[in-house]
Amino acid sequence: MDSQSKALIAGVFFGVWPLLMQRSGLGGNVSSLAFAVLVALCVSPFALSNIGDLSSVKWAFVVGAGIAGAVGILSFNGMLAKATPTNVSTLFVLMIVTQTAIPAVYGVIMNGGKVSLTRLVGFALAFASAILLTKGD
Repeated sequence: MDSQSKALIAGVFFGVWPLLMQRSGLGGNVSSLAFAVLVALCVSPFALSNIGDLSSVKWAFVVGAGIAGAVGILSFNGMLAKATPTNVSTLFVLMIVTQTAIPAVYGVIMNGGKVSLTRLVGFALAFASAILLTKGD
Protein backbone atom coordinates (compact mmCIF):
# COMPACT_ATOMS: atom_id res chain seq x y z
CA MET A 1 0.00 0.00 0.00
CA ASP A 2 1.40 3.41 -0.92
CA SER A 3 1.97 6.26 1.54
CA GLN A 4 -0.91 8.40 0.27
CA SER A 5 -3.37 5.55 0.77
CA LYS A 6 -2.03 4.99 4.28
CA ALA A 7 -2.37 8.73 5.00
CA LEU A 8 -6.00 8.68 3.87
CA ILE A 9 -6.78 5.58 5.93
CA ALA A 10 -5.08 7.15 8.97
CA GLY A 11 -7.14 10.30 8.46
CA VAL A 12 -10.38 8.32 8.35
CA PHE A 13 -9.60 6.31 11.50
CA PHE A 14 -8.11 9.28 13.39
CA GLY A 15 -11.33 11.10 12.53
CA VAL A 16 -13.59 8.24 13.64
CA TRP A 17 -12.07 7.01 16.92
CA PRO A 18 -12.60 10.25 18.88
CA LEU A 19 -16.24 10.40 17.84
CA LEU A 20 -16.75 6.82 19.03
CA MET A 21 -14.86 7.48 22.28
CA GLN A 22 -16.88 10.64 22.94
CA ARG A 23 -20.05 8.55 22.86
CA SER A 24 -18.61 5.89 25.21
CA GLY A 25 -19.48 7.74 28.40
CA LEU A 26 -15.99 7.31 29.86
CA GLY A 27 -14.30 10.24 31.59
CA GLY A 28 -11.26 11.85 30.00
CA ASN A 29 -8.51 10.13 31.97
CA VAL A 30 -10.20 6.72 31.94
CA SER A 31 -10.87 6.95 28.21
CA SER A 32 -7.20 7.87 27.68
CA LEU A 33 -6.14 4.73 29.56
CA ALA A 34 -8.64 2.54 27.71
CA PHE A 35 -7.49 3.96 24.40
CA ALA A 36 -3.80 3.49 25.23
CA VAL A 37 -4.31 -0.11 26.40
CA LEU A 38 -6.37 -1.05 23.35
CA VAL A 39 -3.91 0.62 20.97
CA ALA A 40 -1.00 -1.17 22.68
CA LEU A 41 -2.80 -4.53 22.38
CA CYS A 42 -3.60 -3.98 18.71
CA VAL A 43 -0.18 -2.62 17.75
CA SER A 44 1.96 -5.06 19.76
CA PRO A 45 1.90 -7.99 17.32
CA PHE A 46 3.08 -5.74 14.49
CA ALA A 47 5.68 -3.96 16.61
CA LEU A 48 7.12 -7.09 18.16
CA SER A 49 7.61 -8.68 14.74
CA ASN A 50 9.67 -5.67 13.61
CA ILE A 51 11.94 -5.07 16.60
CA GLY A 52 15.49 -4.80 15.37
CA ASP A 53 18.66 -3.26 16.69
CA LEU A 54 17.68 -0.76 19.40
CA SER A 55 21.22 0.47 20.10
CA SER A 56 20.99 3.34 17.60
CA VAL A 57 17.61 4.61 18.80
CA LYS A 58 17.56 8.21 20.03
CA TRP A 59 15.71 7.49 23.27
CA ALA A 60 15.37 11.14 24.29
CA PHE A 61 13.16 11.67 21.23
CA VAL A 62 11.16 8.53 22.04
CA VAL A 63 10.56 9.79 25.59
CA GLY A 64 9.71 13.29 24.35
CA ALA A 65 7.24 11.87 21.82
CA GLY A 66 5.66 9.68 24.49
CA ILE A 67 5.25 12.58 26.91
CA ALA A 68 3.86 14.84 24.18
CA GLY A 69 1.46 12.09 23.11
CA ALA A 70 0.33 11.48 26.70
CA VAL A 71 -0.37 15.16 27.33
CA GLY A 72 -2.17 15.37 23.99
CA ILE A 73 -4.32 12.29 24.61
CA LEU A 74 -5.20 13.37 28.17
CA SER A 75 -6.14 16.87 26.96
CA PHE A 76 -8.01 15.60 23.91
CA ASN A 77 -9.98 12.92 25.78
CA GLY A 78 -10.67 15.34 28.61
CA MET A 79 -12.16 17.69 26.03
CA LEU A 80 -14.10 14.86 24.36
CA ALA A 81 -15.58 13.68 27.65
CA LYS A 82 -17.07 17.11 28.31
CA ALA A 83 -18.05 17.92 24.73
CA THR A 84 -21.65 17.81 23.67
CA PRO A 85 -22.74 16.26 20.38
CA THR A 86 -23.33 19.80 19.11
CA ASN A 87 -19.92 21.26 19.99
CA VAL A 88 -17.62 18.24 19.55
CA SER A 89 -17.11 19.04 15.86
CA THR A 90 -16.09 22.62 16.64
CA LEU A 91 -13.53 21.49 19.21
CA PHE A 92 -12.31 18.76 16.87
CA VAL A 93 -11.76 21.27 14.03
CA LEU A 94 -9.83 23.58 16.35
CA MET A 95 -7.57 20.69 17.40
CA ILE A 96 -7.03 19.49 13.81
CA VAL A 97 -6.13 22.95 12.49
CA THR A 98 -3.70 23.44 15.38
CA GLN A 99 -2.25 19.96 14.81
CA THR A 100 -1.82 20.71 11.09
CA ALA A 101 -0.07 24.01 11.78
CA ILE A 102 2.62 22.44 13.99
CA PRO A 103 4.42 20.47 11.24
CA ALA A 104 3.99 23.42 8.88
CA VAL A 105 5.75 25.71 11.37
CA TYR A 106 8.39 23.00 11.85
CA GLY A 107 8.92 23.01 8.08
CA VAL A 108 9.49 26.76 8.15
CA ILE A 109 11.99 26.42 10.99
CA MET A 110 13.82 23.59 9.18
CA ASN A 111 13.92 25.83 6.08
CA GLY A 112 15.86 28.48 8.00
CA GLY A 113 12.80 30.56 8.82
CA LYS A 114 12.08 31.36 5.19
CA VAL A 115 8.37 31.50 4.50
CA SER A 116 7.14 31.37 0.93
CA LEU A 117 4.09 33.31 -0.19
CA THR A 118 2.35 29.98 -0.78
CA ARG A 119 2.98 28.89 2.79
CA LEU A 120 1.85 32.28 4.16
CA VAL A 121 -1.38 31.95 2.21
CA GLY A 122 -1.72 28.40 3.57
CA PHE A 123 -1.36 29.61 7.16
CA ALA A 124 -3.91 32.37 6.51
CA LEU A 125 -6.36 29.92 4.94
CA ALA A 126 -5.90 27.44 7.81
CA PHE A 127 -6.65 30.23 10.28
CA ALA A 128 -9.66 31.30 8.22
CA SER A 129 -10.93 27.73 7.95
CA ALA A 130 -10.71 27.31 11.72
CA ILE A 131 -12.79 30.44 12.19
CA LEU A 132 -15.34 29.52 9.53
CA LEU A 133 -15.67 25.87 10.55
CA THR A 134 -16.16 26.73 14.23
CA LYS A 135 -18.85 29.35 13.66
CA GLY A 136 -22.41 28.29 14.39
CA ASP A 137 -24.92 27.79 11.63
